[in-house]
Formats: sequence, C-alpha cells, structure tokens
Amino acid sequence: MKELHEKVLKEINSGDAEVLSPQKFAEKTKQLHDLSLITDKYSEVESVIRDLYTLQQMLDDPSTAQDKDLLEMTQQEIKSTTENIIEMEKQLLFSMLPTDSADEANAILEIRAGTGGNEAGLFAADILRMYERFAERQRWKWEEISKTYDGIGAVKDAAIGITGSNVFGQLKYESGVHRVQRVPATETQGRIHTSTVTVAIMPQPTEVQVQIQDSDVRVDVFRASGSGGQKVNTTDSAIRLTHIPTGIVIAIQDERSNQKNRAKAFTILRAKLYEREREKLALERRDSRRKQVGAGTRSEKIRTYNFPQNRVTDHRINKTLHELEGVLNGEALSEFIQALKIEEQTDMLMAMNDA
Repeated sequence: MKELHEKVLKEINSGDAEVLSPQKFAEKTKQLHDLSLITDKYSEVESVIRDLYTLQQMLDDPSTAQDKDLLEMTQQEIKSTTENIIEMEKQLLFSMLPTDSADEANAILEIRAGTGGNEAGLFAADILRMYERFAERQRWKWEEISKTYDGIGAVKDAAIGITGSNVFGQLKYESGVHRVQRVPATETQGRIHTSTVTVAIMPQPTEVQVQIQDSDVRVDVFRASGSGGQKVNTTDSAIRLTHIPTGIVIAIQDERSNQKNRAKAFTILRAKLYEREREKLALERRDSRRKQVGAGTRSEKIRTYNFPQNRVTDHRINKTLHELEGVLNGEALSEFIQALKIEEQTDMLMAMNDA
C-alpha cells in the first residue's frame, strides 16, 4: 500500500495528470487520500518501533544497569511503548479493512408497526422519536417523507429522509425487528404486553447511481384520503409508483402537490432498488462461516426494550444497558452502534485471517 501510495502520488504530480479527465483525476485524488489514511498510520508505527529499538539499546547498555533510576525509567518506557505499538497496530489493521462506499451516504429510515395492535403503533412513535433525537445530536437534517398515524398518536408507518455526515454508516446496524415489553396504559390488570416494530435503513443513492427507466414504472394518480376537515385532499395529488420488474410499490399522499409526492415516491423507490442490489451483492460475498453483524434482515429480532426492568438488550452482541430512557432519548443509542461496529470489524478481521 505504501508503494501504491507513492505511485499514485507521482501520477498526480506528473505532467501526465494534465491529460486525465476530471472524473479520473478525482478518482486518483480520492484513492491517494484513502491510502494516506493507512500509510500515515504505518509510518507512525514504524517511528514508534524505532523508539522501542533505541530504548532496548539503552537497556542493554551496562551503564544503564548501574543507574537504578535510569534502569527503572527505561523499563517503564519500554513497557508503555510496547503497549502503544500493540494499540497502533490494531488501529492500522482496522484502517486496512474494506470500507462500504455507502457508509458516507444519506439514508432513508422506514418504520412500520408490527404485531401488537395499538401498542405496536405507540412503540413505533417512540422509536421514531428516538431516531429523531439521535439525529439532532448528530446535527443531521430530518425530513419527513410520509407518515401514517391515528388519533391516539400511534404510528402505522413512516419514511424519513436523513441528511448529514456518515448517516448510513452509523444507522445501518438498526435494520431489523425491535421488540418492546411493557404494560400498556390501557391494561387494567398490569399485564406486560409484547409488541414489535420493523426498522429498515437504506442508503440514499443519487440519480446517477440508480437510473430508473420510465418504461419500468407505472404511475397512478389518485385522490388522497384523510380523516376529514382540512386533511381531506380535494385534488388528485396522491401518487402510487409500481416498479414493474421488481413489483415494488410506493404510495405517497402527504403533500398537496402532485409533483412533491412524485419526487418523494421516486426518492424511496430509488433507495429500495439500491438496497436491493446491495443485499444481492452482499449475499454473494458473505462468508458462509458467519453472518455479518448488522446485515439487518427485517425478520431478525435485533433488540428488546424492557420497561419493567429498565433494560435494553441487543441480541446480536448480547449487550445490555440498564438505561432505557437514555436509549430512547437518543443519548445512549451510540453505545450500541459503536459496539456493533467493533463486532463487524472483528468479524471482517477474522474472515481476512481465514482467507
């Protein structure tokens, strides 16, 4: 990688770079940046190893043995430097792992109430607020694309566009079934009910990354339904897209403008097609030894929120936090995300070792 870094640097700095197309030059610059993240760490490790070699020479010097304080200081320095090298080498290994190009992308968050009736819808609203608060802490932009709810505040389904830095890279581990165990407000006997909510996180591709042929999509325009009063749409502004090759159907009726609903529907369709292709490639590449943490199939129960015990447990990594409120307000959610990221990196290192 160090040799490749030097080669790419020469290509960029040479006169030949002037004949490169803007796209090719951008690719070379990005490649140089990514390689620098690794080679810089490698140079740091080399430097500290040289320091360790110097310290070892000091320790072997007979004059050092005669000075008790110097001997003790040198031994301590060797110990701390060795520990530092081990940690730096670990970070170097992690930096060499293949990266997911979609990690830096914006994301589409989809939430659907599962089993549990109204209680599932109320929990879906709680989960939606959890991600909104987490997004606020990350200073991400939150845009509601569509949401279906009833009068008691229960959310049936919702689609949210989240824009910011490394959105998909952080949220991708959240896909799957989230389970809640609590006593509903309407429960008179104090019995604990179990409900579920399905979460899907999809990277948001650009129009260049996913091009949709007009002939592949059937567009139906219809009158939006509502709960009465001002919410009833009196124009045919609702949009339903049917992607003929895959059978994916997207219906949006939140906006009064036909064009706005159409744009939102195509945004979701593009994300679904992109994620479908990503899942197909991941399935082809996935090591049969172990399913990758964070693959996030929607049927997989990934986390339980137990209100009576003030407990949240992620079943993929057997991690439990006894701070339910901290997770639901988005503050402690990052602890699960970071642990899942480390688990994924460890799996990838083990796969590299097996190879």
